[in-house]
Amino acid sequence: MNEDSSLVQLHWPDEVDDPVIAFLRSGAYRLLEQAIEAEVDACVWGQRRT
Repeated sequence: MNEDSSLVQLHWPDEVDDPVIAFLRSGAYRLLEQAIEAEVDACVWGQRRT
């Protein structure tokens, strides 16, 4: 088996000790939630018009 030494496995901890990272992460989750909701709404309304 050929191992590629350029690949690095990342470890993302479940708990964050840094309050800034926790704040940024929660904001990112909210933005993703809003974007997904907008896409679903656009898809549903787009299907209802046809």
